[in-house]
Amino acid sequence: MHCALWANNIINVNKWKMEEQTFKFPFPPYDIQNDFMKSLYECLDKGNLGIFESPTGTGKTMSIICGTLQWLHDHEKKKEKDLREMMKELDDKLEKIEKESTGNWIDDYSKQMIVNQEKRVVQEKLETIAYHLKRKESMRKKVTECKLESKNNRKKIFKLQKINVDRGMSENDLDGPETSKTNDNDNHYDDYELLLDEQEIKPDNSDDDDEEENNAEKKCITQFFLCSRTHSQLSQFIGEFKNSPYSGLFSLVPIGSRQNYCVNAAVKQLGNVDLINEKCMELQRSKKTTSKKEKDVKRLKTKNSCCPYNPGDQNLLVASIVTKIQDIEEIVETAKEIETCPYYASRKSLQDGQVIVLPYNSILHKNTRISSGINLKNNVIIIDEAHNLLEAIERMHSTTITGRNILHCYNQLTKYQKRFENLFSAKSVLYLNQLSFCLKKLLKMLGGSIRCLETDKIENNQEAKVYTLQNFETTTEIDSVNMFELITFIHSSKLAHKLQGYLEKHSEDLKIHSTPVANKNNQKGITAFLNLLTNQPTVNDTTENMSELKDNATNENISKNSLLKIVGFLESLKSCCTDGRIFVIPGATLGQGVIKFLLMNPAAHFHDIVKEARSIILAGGTMEPISEFRDQLFMEAGAPLERITIFSCDHVVPKENIITRVLTKGPNNIPFEFNYQNRDNKKLLDEVGRTLTNLTNIVPGGIVVFLPSYKYEETLYKHLDSTGIIEKISLKKEVFREPKSSRVVSSVLENYSKSIRDRKGSQSGSLLFSVVGGKLSEGLNFSDDLGRCIIVIGMPYPNIKSPELQEKIKYLNENVRAGAGNEYYENSCMKAVNQCIGRAVRHINDYATVILMDKRYVNKYKALPGWIQKTLKNNTEFGMTIGDVARFFAAKRKNSK
Repeated sequence: MHCALWANNIINVNKWKMEEQTFKFPFPPYDIQNDFMKSLYECLDKGNLGIFESPTGTGKTMSIICGTLQWLHDHEKKKEKDLREMMKELDDKLEKIEKESTGNWIDDYSKQMIVNQEKRVVQEKLETIAYHLKRKESMRKKVTECKLESKNNRKKIFKLQKINVDRGMSENDLDGPETSKTNDNDNHYDDYELLLDEQEIKPDNSDDDDEEENNAEKKCITQFFLCSRTHSQLSQFIGEFKNSPYSGLFSLVPIGSRQNYCVNAAVKQLGNVDLINEKCMELQRSKKTTSKKEKDVKRLKTKNSCCPYNPGDQNLLVASIVTKIQDIEEIVETAKEIETCPYYASRKSLQDGQVIVLPYNSILHKNTRISSGINLKNNVIIIDEAHNLLEAIERMHSTTITGRNILHCYNQLTKYQKRFENLFSAKSVLYLNQLSFCLKKLLKMLGGSIRCLETDKIENNQEAKVYTLQNFETTTEIDSVNMFELITFIHSSKLAHKLQGYLEKHSEDLKIHSTPVANKNNQKGITAFLNLLTNQPTVNDTTENMSELKDNATNENISKNSLLKIVGFLESLKSCCTDGRIFVIPGATLGQGVIKFLLMNPAAHFHDIVKEARSIILAGGTMEPISEFRDQLFMEAGAPLERITIFSCDHVVPKENIITRVLTKGPNNIPFEFNYQNRDNKKLLDEVGRTLTNLTNIVPGGIVVFLPSYKYEETLYKHLDSTGIIEKISLKKEVFREPKSSRVVSSVLENYSKSIRDRKGSQSGSLLFSVVGGKLSEGLNFSDDLGRCIIVIGMPYPNIKSPELQEKIKYLNENVRAGAGNEYYENSCMKAVNQCIGRAVRHINDYATVILMDKRYVNKYKALPGWIQKTLKNNTEFGMTIGDVARFFAAKRKNSK
């Protein structure tokens, strides 16, 4: 197999130092897998930054596992060996100093002290290595012993704890009668728990970071962080890890959200991740006493229930996680048996894990990284499915708030301040007033004020505007506020949690706005806000977003804490002025107005990762254009060009198992150009119908048709249905459509697969209409009969009239290089197309055809994957393409006999 391996200084495979390096593999590896692992090993050994492209179906995941873990094994052995050699050298130095003593004890002592200090550091590292080995062994012993002992005692204790919790008792209530006494005056002191925590506001560049770095140095074990986009992709990686030859050598810890890990049925049923997080934190707060300041109330206990699964036997679950390879579902089942919380146990397992499996945001979002206890110093990061990494970082750090959020937050804050105004410190009052000031100014930007209702109409002369961060702060007049100190205060005082507690306890205070009521049916303030949330979306909302908007409204109604969204937006104002843009988009009403922060420079949030990590590997099936990752991510984040390694290889599937054709015209010679002007052309839609009919007659198994958008998919389907084409296609293929709701995707795929497997009558398979960038275009396998033909109709360019897209293009042209913005626009389209193409041909014996229906693809050959380019042809006549496809499948039928 041909394999391209190159970097800034071209690497010659034959001259590698580690050419003799062998890798354990569950089966004899292909040549390209060996090349992949060797390149990966060397990249890690040199501490480089790698961009690795290996088409889906080439065993990329197993190659990553075996290449990385072989290096990790060798690295840890070498590190221990080097430390022992250093100890011997230092001992020899001490012996030499003693032998060469001149009798000047001060001089001798100073020399010995320097050597002993070096020796102490090396000794600590060796002891740390021994400690981790001993700790892991003790964990194995603990798990083994637990399997032998009866669970009856734990169950009795657990039931007793639940009974006490249900009665409103905490652990301290069992100490004696004195501590459990309450009286009628207790209610007077209950609100002390809602007061802000008074802590010193430290600048962002405090000594905490240095302390974390020192702890990381002392840790002395190298960790390997494997990130991917979805939970299912991480589960797939863990499954591959179990089958690898290295599974018994390393401990693996999967990190997930509370939504994935929670075993408390009452919390889990909330469904939304934000609601689950809030409820979990509330249950944690319920375990603490209500006041630390007043002696009178130190004996008060909260009357809310605690979570019966926390803490539980956390040590036992940690031992189970560290000593046995399990995915999240298996850990959850173990946690239910042990009756403890798997979410917190997984985080406690981090210090002992060598392979940490986690989603993108846990690594890429700094606050999440810190709160999870993740330290990247001198560790290895591998980001799989990294083709959309730039967009993922941008989305992760972009924020949106609405007029509804701002009004809601202002009302909450005002009532909260009024209730406790005599109990706050002067510093707290200052910062709370600053926050209220910012909220007022944000409302003004949307054309309203604090006296308005969210349903109030906005003047028609309000237009959408784009601002730099500096211009936005100046225009809103919030540049006088030190945003760094304000946000630090919000976090250190736990304002969001205190405010949430206040909302839950005193929601009756938030019933109406103080503005006089003109109409008895015109509800004000928070009541109007909460009622509006339960209304149906307006007629202006598109059909595909209806269910999503309703879900969002319901979630916001339940959580009621808009401060979290406001803080997220204010934090974005801390960004460098050139790294983002703010869009102010007034709505028909004040509540519908939107203020967005869009990150323009993803490297701004990747700089710390590049600086801290020993090595970073970006891996994917289709990483083109690789220049985007090199220029806009690594180099923009401060990495030198010589530190970047690039690896790209062919598909493992032989050339004769794939054919790709660009279809420029249909059976009636009508040109295929699905631009905006032509999309609703009836003649063009008819030509698509005739083309699909022809292909369904000759393609066996499944056909997946990708369209540029849900709207166009609906337009095409309705036209084909009304003209009888769908009925005609159904004689050969059962027709399915990609659902707009993610909840029914699995059932549609199951029925699609079943239809291909259990064919009826004259039907030879199924046809599935899908959407580029939709739920079926990434992460799913249409292998074998599920995807014998992939058809991409049109080119899925993003809306060029979008203000956000125009600003992004402008930013790239001005800050990266001339023309970079236009390249970004073209690449956005072709990256989506390449993901669709990659759904087929998933293993060495698989075969499929790829049909690109649009004459504009003739000029896009170089943007397609290399393995696709090898069989790509542009037939000038429709009949030539049909003939090629028919001969391809006829040959496959003949070979299978």
